[in-house]
Amino acid sequence: MTQELTFEQRMDNQVRRFKDRKEDWTVFGFETKKNERYARAQRRYIGASGSTDHANDLRGGLPASAFTMSIQSMPAGNRIPVHCHETEEVFFILDGECLVRCWEGEQSCDIRLGRWDLVALPPFLNHEIFNDGAGDCHIQTLLAKPQPLRPQYADPELLELQAAQG
Repeated sequence: MTQELTFEQRMDNQVRRFKDRKEDWTVFGFETKKNERYARAQRRYIGASGSTDHANDLRGGLPASAFTMSIQSMPAGNRIPVHCHETEEVFFILDGECLVRCWEGEQSCDIRLGRWDLVALPPFLNHEIFNDGAGDCHIQTLLAKPQPLRPQYADPELLELQAAQG
């Protein structure tokens, strides 16, 4: 006979604490293989964005029902390569600063973000992020689907590396 969990136990199962979130430098390992300046860590809280196996690759995060959420930590001088998603992507800067570059056709737009600034990018908008600040940049990233597709890179070599990863 199984004993039902108390309300407090059920709510405790809904909590993910920073101290228990491990920096995962392997999530974007195929990017780093191409260029060491693409290196960044991810701490998953909700969902398994960027994963090929959403059901089994939560890495301790909560299952997603509406969106995914992670924290990315990017060392000074590093960047996230040009890509887009099939869903809205939101970046909220927890600490540090960065430059988000977006493209619409041949036009580009640079958006400077600092601590507690946010940008919401529409689906299929190509963008990249540069940590051109003096220290680490910590970015809360949300994707507006519980199981988004993997990023679509502008660089064909990154698409090949991503496909080879599985």
